[in-house]
Amino acid sequence: MAGRFPVLVVSLVRSGRRERIAEVMSRHGVDFSFIDAIDARQFEDDELDHLYDDMAARSRYGRTLTRGEVACFLSHRRLWQLIVNGGKSVIVLEDDALLEPEFFSKVLTWPEGALARMADVVLLGRSKLSRASEARAYLHEPLKRAEWIDGMRVGTPFKQWTSGAVGYWMSPRGAKLALAHTEGPVRALLDDWPWHRDEGGMIIKELRPYVVWEGFESLASDLEGERSRLAPVRSRWRDCLFEPVRAGRLVARWTVAAVIRIAELAGGGGKRQDVPND
Repeated sequence: MAGRFPVLVVSLVRSGRRERIAEVMSRHGVDFSFIDAIDARQFEDDELDHLYDDMAARSRYGRTLTRGEVACFLSHRRLWQLIVNGGKSVIVLEDDALLEPEFFSKVLTWPEGALARMADVVLLGRSKLSRASEARAYLHEPLKRAEWIDGMRVGTPFKQWTSGAVGYWMSPRGAKLALAHTEGPVRALLDDWPWHRDEGGMIIKELRPYVVWEGFESLASDLEGERSRLAPVRSRWRDCLFEPVRAGRLVARWTVAAVIRIAELAGGGGKRQDVPND
């Protein structure tokens, strides 16, 4: 029988959300550990100046990162070091993660070598996406390339920006790359996956369908209040103006995905093969 990936749950000690996810993990017999997240409230101003590069963040996002966003990045970086030290792939969850049955019945026992050949990081879900919006998300964010594993797909989406970090699988190689390119003061958002890809040389893919959801509708987030005050406000009329652009982009993405698929079939590499789970 295949072994299970260890699960590391990033959580603030004061979050009040540990009991819920601990009960879920224990009920399914999952080997998991809590990783104490760094509490942004404990930062002194002079300490933050050494931990965070505001100029770099403003250059990329046009705004300052919140203390919570800096602390979140530092918390996950601490976790990446644990993955490197352990030398084994790990599944990382945030403590507000909501999990589908397939997370336990499939993903936890997938062959480590098979996943490592596909990617350094596999995003298992997306933040700020409700289950009710799942089909629309898949429609607007098709995978350009995908491999099948145990009846599910692991592939490259057209856009990784909004994926968040509520749940992801990471290999030791991925953790080494992440640590190497993020050394020094925090200068980007943790879930800026294009930045990790372009600056760190990491291969980052997504799972479809998702098996991890963020409980943002029922569980309060420390990050969101502070982040909403700093993020630019988007007006409704601007969203309306961009609707034709989104429609054109949708057609273009599915066209590109179809062309790639046809090319794979023509080259003999398009046959569906499920990676055995043993």
